[in-house]
Amino acid sequence: MELDAIKELGNMGVGKAATSISSMLGREIDMSVPQAKIVAISKLHEYIASEFPVAAVVTALENLEKGNSGFLFVAFPNDTPEKICRILLGETSEDMVESSVMEIGNIISSSFCDAIAEFLNTVLIPSPPNYARDFAIAILQVIIAQLAEKSDYLIVFEAEMSDKDDAIEILIILVPNEKFMGYIAEMLNMVG
Repeated sequence: MELDAIKELGNMGVGKAATSISSMLGREIDMSVPQAKIVAISKLHEYIASEFPVAAVVTALENLEKGNSGFLFVAFPNDTPEKICRILLGETSEDMVESSVMEIGNIISSSFCDAIAEFLNTVLIPSPPNYARDFAIAILQVIIAQLAEKSDYLIVFEAEMSDKDDAIEILIILVPNEKFMGYIAEMLNMVG
């Protein structure tokens, strides 16, 4: 039941993002979360290969009542950034690819932030996103190292964005600090 609640949280986040992206483009964009998992940081390598290259957007999340809550990592694997650029602009170039990833990543981050805040009945403020292009595990290790309060778990959402012509895989990872993860667990226990 807890995983169902987490998956529903993911679907709320991508649903809000799909609505925003659709209105920005003036055409239908669908998003879904086929998989959601709570993953121990010590077992992260079992879910994300160390040679998994991504273009990513990283957003810090701050809970107004409780301070820094963690990070949201939105990663676009392999050739996905170019596909995003084609969907948004109909063409690709290096600068346009980075801008497209930043725009979609920002929309997804903001939508997820809203969905998480709504689910937890709290206020979350996202920082402006940062762009990174590297191996997913390397970026995640940097994010985890920045948490003031360590956490043992991440929440991984395997999402898909599609229009009538193309489908894109997106990896969305919530990296909560220990306090925030405890708060999420409390809320999930109330649901389950």
